[in-house]
Amino acid sequence: MNEVKFSRQVKEVKFGEWVLDPKRQCICDGDTTRELEPLLFRLLCYLIINNEQIITRQDLVDDVWSQNYVDDNAINRAMSELRKILKSEKQRGIVVKTHYRKGYSFFLEPEIIYHSDTPAQTHSGSVSPTKPPVSNNESTSDNEKAPSRFTWLFKGAALCCIIGLTVAAGIKLGVDEQETITPNIVTQDQPIQEHVLSWVQGRYTLLNLSPDDAMVAYSFIKRDTDYYSLVVKNLKSGHERRLGEQGVNYYPVGWSVDSNTIYYRIVDGDKCQVWQLNADFNSGSEYLFDCKINSMTGGEVSQGRLVYAKSGYRNRDELSALTNRDLVTGDEFQITSPNLNSYGDRFLTYIPEKEIILFERRQYDINELYMTDPDGGNQVKIYDSPSRIWGLNYDEKTEQLVWFNNAENVVYGFSLNEMRLVKAQKLLTDQFYANYEILNSRDLLMTSYPFVLDIYRLDKQGKALEPLINSKREDTRAVEVSDGFIFLSRLGHVQQIHKMSRDGEVKPLGLPKAKYKALRYNQTTNELLVQYARKIEVYNLRDLSLTMSKSVDGTLVSVEYLNDEEISYTVIDDQKVNSRAYVWSSVDGHVKKLPMQSTLWLDRLDEETLITLSSSDIISAFDLHSGEVIHHVELLPAKYKHSVAILDGNIYHSNGKRIFKIDFSSDVPIETVYTVNDPKLFIEQIRGSKSGQLIADIIKTIDNQLLKVSIIDSENSLN
Repeated sequence: MNEVKFSRQVKEVKFGEWVLDPKRQCICDGDTTRELEPLLFRLLCYLIINNEQIITRQDLVDDVWSQNYVDDNAINRAMSELRKILKSEKQRGIVVKTHYRKGYSFFLEPEIIYHSDTPAQTHSGSVSPTKPPVSNNESTSDNEKAPSRFTWLFKGAALCCIIGLTVAAGIKLGVDEQETITPNIVTQDQPIQEHVLSWVQGRYTLLNLSPDDAMVAYSFIKRDTDYYSLVVKNLKSGHERRLGEQGVNYYPVGWSVDSNTIYYRIVDGDKCQVWQLNADFNSGSEYLFDCKINSMTGGEVSQGRLVYAKSGYRNRDELSALTNRDLVTGDEFQITSPNLNSYGDRFLTYIPEKEIILFERRQYDINELYMTDPDGGNQVKIYDSPSRIWGLNYDEKTEQLVWFNNAENVVYGFSLNEMRLVKAQKLLTDQFYANYEILNSRDLLMTSYPFVLDIYRLDKQGKALEPLINSKREDTRAVEVSDGFIFLSRLGHVQQIHKMSRDGEVKPLGLPKAKYKALRYNQTTNELLVQYARKIEVYNLRDLSLTMSKSVDGTLVSVEYLNDEEISYTVIDDQKVNSRAYVWSSVDGHVKKLPMQSTLWLDRLDEETLITLSSSDIISAFDLHSGEVIHHVELLPAKYKHSVAILDGNIYHSNGKRIFKIDFSSDVPIETVYTVNDPKLFIEQIRGSKSGQLIADIIKTIDNQLLKVSIIDSENSLN
């Protein structure tokens, strides 16, 4: 393999009119400064470092993308973007040369400049990325001889990934995708005790444990109020300190490495700011920088440097990437680069002993656990989780990563030495939990589950959301059928399909419990479409016989009935890079690929028009005859998530707090038709019904408790 990055001893690299700053990941020609996205930065460094050879496409796949396969179009796009960035008023010549049917090479002669405390100041021609030249009479330092603490971890993870891919290749999902495939590990049942840590009635959320495990920060909203305050609780004394003001929401972001400083954000209307405060509240708060409204997690990785999940990556509201920020100068650079067809990256924790950051990359079908260094180098995926990893702690004694699966109430232990799961402990309780932190080998901090998910419909006048299906279950994805409604109810990590008759009676439909994603109904044929992660099934509702089935390569994002004979579906490929749209005929089974890119959802507006939602948060109208985009509109920022529905020839969109009607022919194409004024309610998804009403899945926040959960049997402790 060829080298990809410069060492920290490199101050800057000069080529042509440009000067590359590896630390800030930007280039400057004296007049123009341009920040490089992580992929383009790696690509440029790779070409400079290996400037004396022709770089093949396979070299780029192996070393820059570090994947088994990369679509040629992705390489073409990246190279084209890099060439555009490298052109300026001063730099007009060739920088990257293409060798026909061979590859690429760096055309200019680079000059590398090292920091002043290194023996050699400049070096031209062939570039050594690992360290500056050392003279014959100088010995290499101990630090240079020994691999970094991250190196052994990276090698182990790479081997683990190869083994994981090999095992995964032999796994087949069951017919109804009921089971989660877990590594060979015995799950231990553990009885528990719960202790309430705060009796104040309200909602507790966003637990954030200090690195020394002595304090926990969280947001709390008192009953009958409409704003969150920031609470810092001493876990030994129980003493609490609060920060808040009327009408303003306070949320923890993370801690300093020494646990002396808490970073938090203030959300006041459409304004979001990040502040810092001494953990004992003995000094005033200090403003740091403005932020996005979306949720944010982070932590200090060295004095004055904060790594956090920054939303709005590639101008997508729901997409976040990790960013390293200098809190003194305000300079920051992006250290991760999630693909557009995902929800991006979420900071979990920083391990100072190993100088690694753990983060979750949320895909549509899986949640990936990654590790990287604070500069974004050596990014390695170490585990695929079917459920969210909301928090993660590191036990130095056993060198295990520990997290809690709140869908199954299982605590997992992952060995960094063996690079695999080594423990799974099932908490014996009927309670559901939300946020959590691991305190020690037997104790966890928890918040009881603070959400209810029910199904509502917008009344005929569009003025109020009326309850349609309310229960103690989490009910979602209802479709209206001839004699009632069919919907999904969550049971742990699986769903059961229920039916509610017109008189309100609810009972199971008769299909097995499984990991269902969505339901759709064809009124003409009386058929129910069931969507899984990688498969579509169609059942005759009269006798529940299976009439059609189709598996796909990739992950199904959406499925819709275009008409009585055609089903549209969108798929993200297994490389998580491209999304494709298809039409499946129920008459002859023929599948037709549609000529549109980055599509996450599509449905038919009328006989001549398709409506799509893209990964760049754009709703477009396609002419079915010409295949061209005839209208498009960029969506307003999402308060929760984007959702689109077609009803009676009209387009409706929700951003989580509002429902809009979209009319391309109007001077004001987006019109608000309903606003959720209750701060406790969020719209998760909208759909149209056969009776002409919008159906909405509504998330409602309710009071919960802050708990300490202890495993009774200490012999089978978490570690």
